[in-house]
Amino acid sequence: MSPKLTSFVPGLVAGLLFSALVAGIPSALGYHTNFQGSCNNDHFNTSGVTRSQARVYAEIGRYEGYQWAGGCWNNDNIDNSPGDPTENGSTRGEGGDCSGFTFKSWYERIPTTDGGFTYSYRMRNEHGPYLANDFKLGIGQPHDTLAKSSAIMMDAFASTGHIGMIYTANTAFNTDLMVEAKCEACGTVIASRTYRGDPSYGGVRRINWAG
Repeated sequence: MSPKLTSFVPGLVAGLLFSALVAGIPSALGYHTNFQGSCNNDHFNTSGVTRSQARVYAEIGRYEGYQWAGGCWNNDNIDNSPGDPTENGSTRGEGGDCSGFTFKSWYERIPTTDGGFTYSYRMRNEHGPYLANDFKLGIGQPHDTLAKSSAIMMDAFASTGHIGMIYTANTAFNTDLMVEAKCEACGTVIASRTYRGDPSYGGVRRINWAG
């Protein structure tokens, strides 16, 4: 074997092995499903919204994806952008994050000084102006803090980094069924949580429900 061929073959083998490894690992582009490329800005202002209507809206989001800083999902009960890097809004995947999911489920409007109601279609790509800690502090016209012992269906428990809405209240001592966009690996779920008894969480209410 010539010296040129001898040096070429190991390089070729190494290159093939590297290509095989890369093929088995999602590339940076592999994360970018660009689900949000199909999203829209469809919404309309409304009134007379009830807690039950908000509960149904949130329930329909169950099983959909989670996207940090996101606000757009469909209704096929799967995550259409699985495995996106966490806390990276540039991946443009499916789903809301915890605060974006709450904002849309509570029919909120973008101006923080407006306590009215807006219906945002699931595929509307809108996160809203609030972070979890803003909800916890009751920031914004639509929000009011409350004692956790007084929290009922579609009130929420919020910490500095997460918010979940009550789907069914008081299922056990300090325990509720919560509907929430939890994390990339979790997606959007309805699950039993003990936020009511966790001192890092406070109670928050969306005001002006019609019933």
